[in-house]
Amino acid sequence: YSTACNNLSLTTHLQKRSFILLCFAALGLFDKMFKNRLGLATSFDRGIITMGDFMMSVGGFYCIAIAFLNGHATLFENKEMIISSLLAPDLGGYSIIESMTHADNILIFCGVLLTSTLGCLISFQLPIFLNELDTDDLNHYLKGVVYGILGLLPILIGCGFLLHIDHFLIVFLPVILICAILIGLFFISFQTLIVVLTVFSKLVQMLGYIFFFLVCLTFFFNLNFTNATLINEALRIVFQMSIIVCGSLVFCEIVLRKFSNQIERVGQILNIDKYSVMGIILSFGTSIAMLPLFSKMNKKGKIINAAFSLSGAFVFGGQLGFIASVNPASVTWFVVVKLVAGILGLVIANVMEE
Repeated sequence: YSTACNNLSLTTHLQKRSFILLCFAALGLFDKMFKNRLGLATSFDRGIITMGDFMMSVGGFYCIAIAFLNGHATLFENKEMIISSLLAPDLGGYSIIESMTHADNILIFCGVLLTSTLGCLISFQLPIFLNELDTDDLNHYLKGVVYGILGLLPILIGCGFLLHIDHFLIVFLPVILICAILIGLFFISFQTLIVVLTVFSKLVQMLGYIFFFLVCLTFFFNLNFTNATLINEALRIVFQMSIIVCGSLVFCEIVLRKFSNQIERVGQILNIDKYSVMGIILSFGTSIAMLPLFSKMNKKGKIINAAFSLSGAFVFGGQLGFIASVNPASVTWFVVVKLVAGILGLVIANVMEE
């Protein structure tokens, strides 16, 4: 299973497809060597710090999920759509789908596209934002998420037909139902939505901690929860993801410095402030980078950032590094779909909030 992680050619693919971001990461590293003279070392350090967070998720879900599925894969037969809607690709979502199917179109749609959008929302972004935002900001964030889902669904449906998935509308029905439930709870009972998402996010967080602890026990005491091969693969993937994040954060720092006037003009077009525009730019690397700015944004900016981040976040960040390391052939699908869906969600939010 997962032979891609052991194929040396993947490193070449990753370097070719992510060469620009790797150059920016190198620039930040050199600046760190020369005492932060360019002011880029701080951004590089922020990227390196993410390595610990990535290891908590990848080291737990990735290792334990694959090890479990080696002996219990039949338990998840014909459930690709549901699983990929609940787990991010680097939280075990991609690996689970890979173990369930041999069809490239299903792997791309479920393991790459669906996990990196809805799966990332449920298992990664919601737990963080629910814990960090106050009540008012959380209301704006969840409203933006609804707009993001409205922008994502038509893009996913179009991709399903382009990938020639058999009986697509039937197998995609569970995802439509999940989205309908989230949207329905938002309009019917907003407080119920918050309670449901909070409980779910806590469960995901607790599972991640438990899985990571089991990986640690395996590493130090040679137990059978996972194996050394998967741990080594997870470490390599975490390193690649972190370098991609370093490059994206350095890139964003340079853009914010050199194109401040253009950023102001974009803000005027969308009727949002500069912090909101900066948040969207930072989300290209990671939505977590825009979290410190969220409270400074105006109301419309908060909603637009949330709508865009549902799909557009991480498109040039850690997820790109992960996807490029495990399935380089799907990188184009990953980048194009996330960008188009993210921009469409942004447009819908901008129109609805006029």
